[in-house]
Amino acid sequence: MKDKGKAFIAYITRKEFWAIWIFAVIQIVYHIMMREPEASDAMWFFRHQLDHLSMKEYLLARYETWSSRLLIEAVLVLVSRNVLLWKILDAVCWVFLAWALIWLFPKEKRVTASYLVVGCLLIYPMWDLRTAGWIATSVNYIWPLAFGVFSLHGTVRAFSKQETPVFMWPVYALAAAYGANMEQMAAVLLTVNLCAAAYCVIEKRSVRIYGSALIGFAISAAEFVFILICPGNAARKNQELINWMPNFGSFHLLDKVDMGFGDTMHHLIVSGNLMYLCYVSLLAVFVFLKTKDFKHRLAALFPAAVNLCMVGFPDMLETYFPEFYKLMKNGVLIRGNNYQLAANYLPTVLYLALIGCMLISVIVVCESYYELLGQGILLALGLASRVIMGFTPTIYVSQERTFFYLYIILGVSGICLVLKNQKMLQEHARVYEAVKLSFSLFAIAGLIVNFSEIGSI
Repeated sequence: MKDKGKAFIAYITRKEFWAIWIFAVIQIVYHIMMREPEASDAMWFFRHQLDHLSMKEYLLARYETWSSRLLIEAVLVLVSRNVLLWKILDAVCWVFLAWALIWLFPKEKRVTASYLVVGCLLIYPMWDLRTAGWIATSVNYIWPLAFGVFSLHGTVRAFSKQETPVFMWPVYALAAAYGANMEQMAAVLLTVNLCAAAYCVIEKRSVRIYGSALIGFAISAAEFVFILICPGNAARKNQELINWMPNFGSFHLLDKVDMGFGDTMHHLIVSGNLMYLCYVSLLAVFVFLKTKDFKHRLAALFPAAVNLCMVGFPDMLETYFPEFYKLMKNGVLIRGNNYQLAANYLPTVLYLALIGCMLISVIVVCESYYELLGQGILLALGLASRVIMGFTPTIYVSQERTFFYLYIILGVSGICLVLKNQKMLQEHARVYEAVKLSFSLFAIAGLIVNFSEIGSI
């Protein structure tokens, strides 16, 4: 028994776990500081639902009138009744998310991956999750993401031709069932598992290799259908139309795509979030190391330059380019009453130029078609996870929390690029040290801001 205990302690204190332990301590401090607002969704609604209803009655009522997130809400009404219990479980889920993300990467690169993952999670602006209250937002967003990412471990193993033990299939299936109960996570799991299964079929690999991906795809597909046919989702949308956007029913497909895309890109370049700046700056570094082509380098610098100008020099923009600043600040949706004004198209043109420049940079950096395809799918999935909000009348009500999946996918994409090009970075010692220092400063800045914001609530 003592030998097993020593072996376990030796295992969890390996280098690849050091960053996780640091992150765990930070999460404990975060959650000690967190105060759940009395007016939050959990406090005024969810914690009281089981006072007079059974769990079955509550979930049936939600299915018929409000939501398809039955697994998530079953957990939510329970943890809302005990804030201390939620704090413990939420801190554990954040650490579990960090571990799940790290274990997506090859074993030989996990030490580096662990610091990159933890750094990205520290950069993420935690205050974005307070909009509906800490409890409701975490259970609806962080917990499904953590379990959803964990369910992809078997899928990732399939890419590297490793078999997943059959006894883990039901474990991954349960994790996928909970994760896919959230609409954005359902779309992510559906796409990733489908691509993995298709890749393995093309490569003529054994079903034993990608069985976990097939199960994950089947579960996420079933949940996606359930989301579409749930009467509660339709009823909620009708109510939200009345409450938040009465003219939403007149919007066409392109109107909704424009609204989702415009709001997403506007937030990325003007909100001051560090994750986007960190990602586009990293792309620029790799482009400069891989090519001397002036056009490619200019394209790589453009997204970071626009972000810095919009965030760092808004007063100057307002002074010298007042009309452009007004368009960017307020955002303009192209409709029947303003489509003839050419200036209204400037934000959309800028957003498309930014996406185009990022795409050019990714093409330059990726060394194979498979890597480019993987990065393309990953980034498209991240963008789509937020653009899809344009199809809901609550796009402006749900606020920053709906960017969570996009931020995490940007982080994963960036980590993949670093691990793939780590050798090249190390060959340029000064650049490598500058990248490490810059990323560390980003993480420290994110940590300081999060402590400040959490402590002020």
